[in-house]
Amino acid sequence: MPSFLQIVANTPLWVWPLMAFVLWLGLQGLRPRIIPWWRLAILPMVGLATSLAGIAQSAHPAWAATGWALALLAFLPLGWTFGQGRPVRLHPEDAKLEIAGGWFALVFGVSIFAVRYAMGVLFGVLPALRGEPFWICFSGAVGMIAAIGIGWLANLLWRARCSTLVAPCA
Repeated sequence: MPSFLQIVANTPLWVWPLMAFVLWLGLQGLRPRIIPWWRLAILPMVGLATSLAGIAQSAHPAWAATGWALALLAFLPLGWTFGQGRPVRLHPEDAKLEIAGGWFALVFGVSIFAVRYAMGVLFGVLPALRGEPFWICFSGAVGMIAAIGIGWLANLLWRARCSTLVAPCA
């Protein structure tokens, strides 16, 4: 088993700017701001893209897709719940969102990075695991991260839309 220093030394160089970008996005989420809706969607879409990439890279994409779909269904409500506590309001004149600061984006971004990094290290050190049914399904099950991000985003966008309506949303 390689040491921590060997793992870090053998990590491709492109990973570190990616980590810095994820941290930057997460730190932006700590402060209140007014942004276009698509900026709020960046990290959830990164989570979705990386989980779909995990399916595509799997030894058995159908098994990984099954794990992904089950994780997506199971964790969407959790993401929706995480979105509940964050105040958000739509500015109808320019369609931007006024959103309170919070920890979600930072924790979510680091989670995406950590899970993908850990899976990459695991499969790099023990490549035979790529063919094991449990690990194939688990690689798809990282869709739970995507589900949490999508649920969070959906809740915020729904509540932002409701903030401009005369009658409250159900």
